[in-house]
Amino acid sequence: MTVSSGAIIFYSDQVIPANERLDRRFLEMVNKDKPKLAYIPSASDGTRKYYIEKCEYYKKYGIDDLLYFDLNKEYDPSLIDELLACDAIHLSGGDPFQFLGSIRKRKFGPRLKKYHEKGGILLGISAGAIVLTPSINISHVFYKSRTDQHQAAGLVNFHFLPHLNQREGRLEDVKRFSIENQATVYACNDGDGMVIRDGKIELVGDVVRIENGQICQ
Repeated sequence: MTVSSGAIIFYSDQVIPANERLDRRFLEMVNKDKPKLAYIPSASDGTRKYYIEKCEYYKKYGIDDLLYFDLNKEYDPSLIDELLACDAIHLSGGDPFQFLGSIRKRKFGPRLKKYHEKGGILLGISAGAIVLTPSINISHVFYKSRTDQHQAAGLVNFHFLPHLNQREGRLEDVKRFSIENQATVYACNDGDGMVIRDGKIELVGDVVRIENGQICQ
């Protein structure tokens, strides 16, 4: 790995062209012509449909080495060393409940934390970002909980809400969540995101910070 310290990039999505701003930040950090990435799906991708889509996505940046690493049905512990040697790990979007279940089952939160502490870059997309926060409780604002195990990897001390542009009518519920959980929430529109490195947070785009039921400027 070429970065001196680890970094985490939170994406609300990784679909629309505006995400190139976050991609460029990642490429600047890696500073390599041919970085090696790992792809961890939120749920097993037996047909490789979503994995293939991401392979095509990263090819536009000259990246064609993408390790598929499943924490669910195709879990292969013999690939762990290869995973941890990658320049960055992509944690996919999808179902945060199922994703967290797989992370907890494989006891993978501490591995991701150690990888980050040793200089690795984590790319969390939507659910893949939520599972890196203290808990997935922010998801309960919008979906019925399907687990009694809510504690997530805890690599940051705030909560992350993706797709704010699709949920603006629920902003009062998010404010209430921040009060009831004594939590800081960063709410993010699609195309925007956050870069966390060296204890500093860089907001990319129109990201809203909510504390104690208030939107902070």
